[in-house]
Amino acid sequence: MGENFENTNIQGEEQLAEETQSAFDSAANTDAQEEVAADTITAGTLSATSDTKDKKIKLTKDETKALAKHILILIALACFRSITTYMFTIPNGFAPGGLGGISSIIYNAVVLIAPDNQVLLTIFDPGLTMFIMNIPFIIAAAVVLNKKFAISTFCIVSIYSALMFLLRVVNFPQFDVSAQPGYKILAALAGGATAGFGLGIMLRHNMSMGGTDIVGKILHKKNPDTSAQRWILLCDCIVASLSGILGIIMLDLDTMTASEAIVTVLAPIFFSFVSLVFGSITTDIVQAGFLSSAVINVITDKPDEISNAISEKLHRGVTMSTAVGCYTKVEHKVLTCVVSKRQISAAKKIIEEVDPLAFTYIVKAHEVAGKGFHSAG
Repeated sequence: MGENFENTNIQGEEQLAEETQSAFDSAANTDAQEEVAADTITAGTLSATSDTKDKKIKLTKDETKALAKHILILIALACFRSITTYMFTIPNGFAPGGLGGISSIIYNAVVLIAPDNQVLLTIFDPGLTMFIMNIPFIIAAAVVLNKKFAISTFCIVSIYSALMFLLRVVNFPQFDVSAQPGYKILAALAGGATAGFGLGIMLRHNMSMGGTDIVGKILHKKNPDTSAQRWILLCDCIVASLSGILGIIMLDLDTMTASEAIVTVLAPIFFSFVSLVFGSITTDIVQAGFLSSAVINVITDKPDEISNAISEKLHRGVTMSTAVGCYTKVEHKVLTCVVSKRQISAAKKIIEEVDPLAFTYIVKAHEVAGKGFHSAG
């Protein structure tokens, strides 16, 4: 019995040694093949007869369409943001947060101090300064976040900056209402709405204009419990407040009264905040959508009757789950149903008629995608 056991061990060890040696030989052959393939690629002879060497990375039809769509959206959004910023934000001295706001403040300060110095106006062009300021943020995004996001941001910032510079060179028309202060609120609203619309689409497709957006994403990744949006909002508020520098530059204490001086300093700040807030509201609308629905949760002992009535009368699906009351230890059924806002009253009426003792609570859903509702795209 002992001899058989020892023989079995010896045979097993010999077999293991043979398998190990075979694995090493196979690995050596694989390494040699990889070196040959690398040399072949370096030499530019991808047309070799070997099937292994002929293999190339190819995108599927769906992947190609998705990539083309992503690129088109990227270019369109970059062009849209640059045109709207050039038309509404820059000529009126608004600074609705972010690096774009800082570049706007710098450029408008140069315009007020040296309006005829074309060299300074070119050096401190808002598109150029924003591109330069974004470089360290984009590098940080590539290192900390992911390269796809960093590349998309770099492309958007590059197109944005180049087009902004080109628009200034060709003297593209602007919505400049500096001579008509009564229209400045329209410029602030238009600038905020267009910026918010562009940002909302960007966030849907994992893009950004860099700057504080990248800072927010990095903070959230490093510490998910950190409210990155609060930090971004704080930075934007600081930038908007800095637009008061433009008012200080325009001060003429020899001819202005105290009230006029206050208006001159605070007006750029107020208009910047109007643009910032309206842009934030527009971004939320674009992301969440105008269509609002409701999630109805019902704790009841008549789940079948309620679900059947909702299905028949409202043509909505119902999900059933089980819950136990912590105090009573009694088991109940929980119904969850998503309805449009126009069906909320009808659903409440059905629940009340079928089970007056049911416990119901309704939560607003900003966006719902799926059968019976609009698409998420």
